[in-house]
Amino acid sequence: MKKLLATTAITVMAALPVMAQSTDTNAAASAQVQGNDTFFKSVPDAVMASDFIGKRVYATASTDADVTADSDMDDIGEVSDMIVGNNGDVEAVLVDVGGFLGIGEKTVAVNLDALQMVSAEGSTGSDYRLVMKGDKASLENAPAYSPAMDDMDQAANAAGNGMENAAENTTTVASDAGNDVADAAGDAADWTKEKAAAAGAAVSGAAKDAADWTKDKTAEAGTAMDRAGNDMADAADDTKADMTTAADTPANPEGTPVTDWSTVKAADLEGQTVYGPNDESIGKVTDVVTDSNDGVTQVVVSVGGFLGMGAKSVALTPDQMEVMKADDGLSIHVAATQDELEQMPAYTG
Repeated sequence: MKKLLATTAITVMAALPVMAQSTDTNAAASAQVQGNDTFFKSVPDAVMASDFIGKRVYATASTDADVTADSDMDDIGEVSDMIVGNNGDVEAVLVDVGGFLGIGEKTVAVNLDALQMVSAEGSTGSDYRLVMKGDKASLENAPAYSPAMDDMDQAANAAGNGMENAAENTTTVASDAGNDVADAAGDAADWTKEKAAAAGAAVSGAAKDAADWTKDKTAEAGTAMDRAGNDMADAADDTKADMTTAADTPANPEGTPVTDWSTVKAADLEGQTVYGPNDESIGKVTDVVTDSNDGVTQVVVSVGGFLGMGAKSVALTPDQMEVMKADDGLSIHVAATQDELEQMPAYTG
């Protein structure tokens, strides 16, 4: 048993329930332990677990049976915790090794029997070292301790033992029951195999049907999206055509011709669109020249160009234009085409 005893490595308070001995078996120890069988007032020559944790651990390559404080040693790690079993036995000592300033280190579970308490000659109390035989590399290459892995291993072992016991019991029962039971088991296995195959085929068929359905629906969705895209494109083209038509259509395609220009104000003409022989937009009024009586003498029209760049201004007299008056405003019409207006002399003001 790996108890924390002075005869092996150290005595720790965590192992006290296991270490308690009756006066009949060890009178000397009972004389040192002050108290009764349940409660102790003190335990001489013992090491507290809190003092033990945090101790540095050293490795020595010495082959001597007893390692001394004069042996060559390497500092390899530090005790971070101890593992105590349910029965009070210390299962292992956890030692943090490797790394730098706590970064990159790992925790290794070391068998308590592998550690020795080495004190310098004449030292007392906590003045001791924990030493194990071996080198630093062997500890750094040891597997890292993982409590979760221990639980998994225990569960796996328990499951394995349960399966082995179940297998043994099943074999015994089958042997006692005879050939009839074996035949029944064989029939059940065949039936299960057949049903499993049928279920697998059904699942495979269902998966294929689902895949085909998904493929069809995806194709339908793609077609619907294509149609929607085409409809949107057609609608955009229609909107563009309507806007173009609206731009080229006279604001007042019908109305009453204005014969008396004295009734036409410059403000009514400025900014108006000028329409050609086919009622297409060919220019825009940018200025109006009036006489001393505010009568219109010239209308300046901007023709050609793009977005206001490269346009040419020409001056038209009232007799070159026809102004139509409707309830919603005026519209200006000319007999000349845009090309003909662009051939006119440029208006310089």
